[in-house]
Amino acid sequence: MQLVNDELVLLYNGDSSRGKKTLAYALTMTKRINRQEISSAMISTTVFRVMLDKLGLRPKDLMNRADPYYQACVRGRDFHDEEWLHLLRKRPDLLRAPIAMYRGKAVLCETPTDIFRLMGERAKTRAVAV
Repeated sequence: MQLVNDELVLLYNGDSSRGKKTLAYALTMTKRINRQEISSAMISTTVFRVMLDKLGLRPKDLMNRADPYYQACVRGRDFHDEEWLHLLRKRPDLLRAPIAMYRGKAVLCETPTDIFRLMGERAKTRAVAV
């Protein structure tokens, strides 16, 4: 996957309602969306690293700690960053929320409307009105 600055990159789970809603809001922002549905696309650790750098987070911060697999197999363990990224690649359902990146900014979309933080206030108002 190639990252283009004026293209919105969205990593999301298409099976979750939060992922579907975030994608719907993204479509109001721009038509140039690089959709990366995590259960069907193999996301490289490099892309995760770029997004983590922009978010200022660690790979462990992206994990859904309420997930049964996390509770049974991951909780209490300490991995290196690279190992956390490989775990996310193997178990994309552990991604806690969609991640969006646009024009050099990234946001972890805890709620679908968090994606609007990538835009200025004026553009945000216009996108919601559409």
